[in-house]
Amino acid sequence: MQFEKRIVKFVGAAALLCGLVVGANAQVGSGWTSTSVSYNTQVSSGCSISGSTFYIDGGSGRAERRYTTLTSGSRQFQGTFKVNSLSGDRVSVFQTFSEVNGPKQMGAVEKSPARLYEVHGGATLASYSVGSSMRINTTATSGGTVVVYVNGSNKGTTTGVNNPYNKIGSYATASGAGPCSTTWSSVSFWRK
Repeated sequence: MQFEKRIVKFVGAAALLCGLVVGANAQVGSGWTSTSVSYNTQVSSGCSISGSTFYIDGGSGRAERRYTTLTSGSRQFQGTFKVNSLSGDRVSVFQTFSEVNGPKQMGAVEKSPARLYEVHGGATLASYSVGSSMRINTTATSGGTVVVYVNGSNKGTTTGVNNPYNKIGSYATASGAGPCSTTWSSVSFWRK
């Protein structure tokens, strides 16, 4: 009986470990190669970054990571975000920014209705409740096409995002404001 319990525990631990390994390598599509992408931080007065948590105050501030610009080929971003608290509203948590055309793609959280939405055009990407976690993938080409995935599901394409780069954190949209605290985890990049 003790031997059988040990085997069950071992098999369960092995399955859990395999699940964690598979989850760490999750991505959309095929033919991608893991890559490292450097970043700098952008923090306005009254806002802060602590590790992977981005806090903005009650104004229209920002606390973000700005990853390097994609100059050729394609790049895929993946990460999981959780809005820890949102006393304000309509705060962007991820962007695919164009050096040529500005913030063409912005995913933001809105309290009512409780959703993650595309700032440009207002389309709902998914229902979202403060305190829950959500995985985001974006694929971007240097030619300007960005595709957004939420928990692995394709949610739309934006074009004209020339010389794109990724941004994550907390950023009050033009119609929004903090305070807001957002944590990002499991951030990875791939290239083609």
